[in-house]
Amino acid sequence: MRVVIYLRMLVIGLLLLSVITGCKNTTEEEMLEHLVSSHSDFYMLYAVPEKDKEYLEWQEIQDYYNVNFNQLLSKDSLDTLLYGTYIWLVPGEYPGTESYTYIETLELNEFPAFVIFDSEQLVLKSSNIEEVDEFLSKRELTPGIKLRKEQQIDYHRPKTE
Repeated sequence: MRVVIYLRMLVIGLLLLSVITGCKNTTEEEMLEHLVSSHSDFYMLYAVPEKDKEYLEWQEIQDYYNVNFNQLLSKDSLDTLLYGTYIWLVPGEYPGTESYTYIETLELNEFPAFVIFDSEQLVLKSSNIEEVDEFLSKRELTPGIKLRKEQQIDYHRPKTE
């Protein structure tokens, strides 16, 4: 009788363990869903660093590449971005990005790479910032972008503390 109870507990424990570890396995589709823009008027632009280096946070990546891509993008392009800036895609910062698997998923070969998402899907991937700027600057004028242009935000002015 005790053996049956122990076996049941073992099976229940194994089932719970498989459920818990199974929750961490994010599919490619689920991972990409977390990268899309939360607002249909704007894009999300991610800069993707090479995976040969170990980065703990975006500032380390920024320091390594020693370039602010906002300076290479026009105001028209920056107006199309949800946060008015690019974001470094760092493993662990978004659900499903615990490792660099998104590099294989997105089939990126040159770095830094840039990926742009609208509110539904990936719309551009490139390692050429000029191509990214051209793509972004040709975005149709949505109500959100129109409002942002009216605000005349200067993205290139250094922030004062």
